[in-house]
Amino acid sequence: MRKQPWFYVFVFGLALLLALYTRLMMAERAADFYLFADAPFWLFLEALLVVYLLDRLHQHATRRGQASERAGYYFGLLWRGAVLFIGLLQLMQGALILTHIGRGDYGTWYEFVRGLAAAALLYLLVGSVYLPFLYQQHASHVRLALERAEQAVTHARLRALQQHVDPHFLFNNLNILAALIEPDNQPAQDYLAHLAGLYRYLVRTGQHEAVPVAEELAFAHDYQFLLTRRFGQAYEFIHDVQASADDLRTGLVPPGVLQELLTNAVKHNLASRAQPLRVRVQVTPTTLTVHNERRPRPTPATGEGSGLAALRSRLTLLADVPVRIDDTPDYFAVTLPLTPALALPSHAPTVA
Repeated sequence: MRKQPWFYVFVFGLALLLALYTRLMMAERAADFYLFADAPFWLFLEALLVVYLLDRLHQHATRRGQASERAGYYFGLLWRGAVLFIGLLQLMQGALILTHIGRGDYGTWYEFVRGLAAAALLYLLVGSVYLPFLYQQHASHVRLALERAEQAVTHARLRALQQHVDPHFLFNNLNILAALIEPDNQPAQDYLAHLAGLYRYLVRTGQHEAVPVAEELAFAHDYQFLLTRRFGQAYEFIHDVQASADDLRTGLVPPGVLQELLTNAVKHNLASRAQPLRVRVQVTPTTLTVHNERRPRPTPATGEGSGLAALRSRLTLLADVPVRIDDTPDYFAVTLPLTPALALPSHAPTVA
């Protein structure tokens, strides 16, 4: 993490105080006091190593979705960083001795234990001072991400209101259209039935933060039917459900995510009857994945990446586990975490 200049001044001041304290404890009289000119510099470098290791451990935990504001998480960082710091410090000191750059005596167990104790003391002093700063930075990032996610949801609702069509007007016209279609025109009747089901779902879930996966899959079937009628056999949709019926009822996702991901696959990839694009929807008890082959269009579609960014923001309000995106030359996959119904945060509306 990028640090302000005052932070390095503070760490150097801490190293200088530690060097003075060590020499004062070693000198019984004022005449015996002597401070090596390079002592604060070496302690400063070791303190920066402590900060670097804690930052790297925290970044690794954040990428894996394991970062937390709980005290146990920071105690875990502290002891893992201690093992790395003491081990690296002993290796560097050994390398300096072997190259005759530094001096040291590891011939006795006492000298070895004294070196370990000094390293542990320095680590605990710097680490215990730095961890509150790390906690404050993490808490600020979490609050900022939550604010951005809430803003994204607010903007999405505003766009929905701006594009809102009176449901009664819509369905009345769909009913009129159904009456105008000849009874023996079954393909048109089927298309209209799926279209009505799609809009009925969007209207019903428009104000919900989350819906059961079972409902989202049923909605996806309607949407895939419309895509198949539009593009023929250019797209092959495969559903791989590895979850039980109870998992499908209790696992929650934001409404309409499958429409966004399926549209993303159609929008950004080439497909034809001769070479259909395979799009796989896989559901496990904890995840929902949409996987498709990569066949990029010669001219990239507009708005690339904005939909996934909005999706990440919506998921932030429901789950601690981030969205995983696998983007390779051969395939593209988006994996969403399924939120258990009982684990919804207090700010999320109840699912109807």
